[in-house]
Amino acid sequence: MTDRVLWQLVVEQGACSTSGLSPDDWYPLSAPPEAAAREAANAIAVCSGCRVREECLELSLRNWTVGQHGVWGGTVPAERERLRTGRVAQLARVLARGRDADRAASRNADRAAS
Repeated sequence: MTDRVLWQLVVEQGACSTSGLSPDDWYPLSAPPEAAAREAANAIAVCSGCRVREECLELSLRNWTVGQHGVWGGTVPAERERLRTGRVAQLARVLARGRDADRAASRNADRAAS
């Protein structure tokens, strides 16, 4: 799903848009995840029943300049940072396996040619 579609879904169907909460309720001040979650408990509660929660979280991870702040998909910034770090590490492993496979294929092709 493209970012454009994700934005449209979240803006049009997100429970946050009709929650009646103050914008401040969506932006915890504390960095530790436990404290941030306590500060944003009302916002997180809104997210728990949201039909586009997964899309919202995905959007925040894809667009980190925006997604590193506030509550997205029922998570606070430190929680998303861990998710994001895990994704980057996973991608690095996949790319490394691909490079290793390419090198092996190249060596095999060189052997076959000689």
